[in-house]
Amino acid sequence: MEKIRYICRVLAKLFCFAFFGICSLILAILLFPIIHIITGFNERRFKIFVRKFNHQYFKIFVKIAELLGAIRLTVENRDSLKNLRSKVVIANHPSLFDVVILFSLIPNANCIVKGELIQNKFISLIIKNLYIPNNIPFEDQLEMAKSSMDEGNNLIIFPEGTRSKPREPWEFKKGAARFALYAKREVVPIFFGGNEKIGLRKHDKLLQFHPKERYLYNLKVLPEISLKEYENEPLTKSATKLTHKMKEILEKELLG
Repeated sequence: MEKIRYICRVLAKLFCFAFFGICSLILAILLFPIIHIITGFNERRFKIFVRKFNHQYFKIFVKIAELLGAIRLTVENRDSLKNLRSKVVIANHPSLFDVVILFSLIPNANCIVKGELIQNKFISLIIKNLYIPNNIPFEDQLEMAKSSMDEGNNLIIFPEGTRSKPREPWEFKKGAARFALYAKREVVPIFFGGNEKIGLRKHDKLLQFHPKERYLYNLKVLPEISLKEYENEPLTKSATKLTHKMKEILEKELLG
């Protein structure tokens, strides 16, 4: 029975990947042009509409993954995310599903994405229209993120810059802190807990899965980090201190 359950979970994961890829392609190729027309080719209205649409799309994706038995999601302090506006949201990054889960929970979400994703035919148009690629000058990224947050959007960013390596210490980069300090926006930390995400971690194989159970995502929304103590310091120093603060808060949850 355990072997059958394992195979079913692997198939559920593969279905989720296929569903996400196909739906993203349909969204980009078929729905984007329609939404452009509906919004009168106004870029700002288009982005507002599509962000709301994407939020619902990701909620449906997560619900399907739950119904198929691939994941189980619990969120402590979930209600604090419903009316979140103009914040920098940070989190540890154990798996491939992290971004999708955060987008399903946070309305008006923006994020920094890998520039090479523009080459992915399934999501390239979504990336170009909505998010901030990391292969443009960093000063341009800062401006784009600030403008987005000024409009009420929330910036999702993983301070590690990539998925965590299993059983290795976290290495936080200063980028997340610099975005927050430049835009003068508070930071909302979210901790991803649960079991080991075998099959969704960095360098894992596609057909791997947790050997005993579905992926457990136990999220905890933590108290906001104020920027007041960093306001009167040079940017380099304040970014270093804020990065240490972010890491300290999330590591405290990791260690229990």
